[in-house]
Amino acid sequence: VGGGAGMPIKTLLFDLDGTLYPNGNGYVRHCRARAAEFLSQAFGWSAEEAELRRREALAAANQTVRGLKVLGHDVDGEALIEYMREGEDQFLQPCPRMRAMLQALPQAKYVFTNTGEAPARRALKCLGIDDLFDGVFGASFMGDACKPEDRAFLSVLEAVGAKAEETAMFEDSLRNVVACKRLGLTTVFITCEDPEQGVAEVAAMGGEAVEVEAVADAIVQDVKLSHDTLRAALPHLFEA
Repeated sequence: VGGGAGMPIKTLLFDLDGTLYPNGNGYVRHCRARAAEFLSQAFGWSAEEAELRRREALAAANQTVRGLKVLGHDVDGEALIEYMREGEDQFLQPCPRMRAMLQALPQAKYVFTNTGEAPARRALKCLGIDDLFDGVFGASFMGDACKPEDRAFLSVLEAVGAKAEETAMFEDSLRNVVACKRLGLTTVFITCEDPEQGVAEVAAMGGEAVEVEAVADAIVQDVKLSHDTLRAALPHLFEA
């Protein structure tokens, strides 16, 4: 499976949260709770208002820091990210199934996440897969951009010397999958039960109906992502 003219896939980009580990293991919920706690302390908001603003920010830009700034809230982005991501070792642990899948894929592999590079690397270490990636691209690299903005994807493709039609993106964000497909990437949509991510993002996309099968070349549930399920969906990914 490839992009334009059936080109082979030479580069793989992986989102982190909800993709390289299951969304339901508690870490995503932990990060969101700590983000709201940070905002409550930073702005003097009640716990309820802080949670509301956090949700509004994520819906606005698909990244909490970027969304807060878009909505007019001056926040220390690095401090917020570090605070909300703390405690990864309580939730993330090595998964032989994920490691085996990544090892079987012959392409260059990179993590592309909306969170900071440092906490992303700590998470990868907890997951026991940090040695399998050629690089990590996150909030610091993107600056004032973030997924699903085209410039965020294009800047990463340029940095790794990859062509969109020869690249596959593994994502649990429907907005990001839509953006990738528009740019010509092969897309693997990782699904889960999340009230804010995945198909739940349709409301944040203006409520327009999105035919998932039209934008995702493969659809895999997060807890079932493995060598076998991915090979069944996109066998050509395992060809050098």
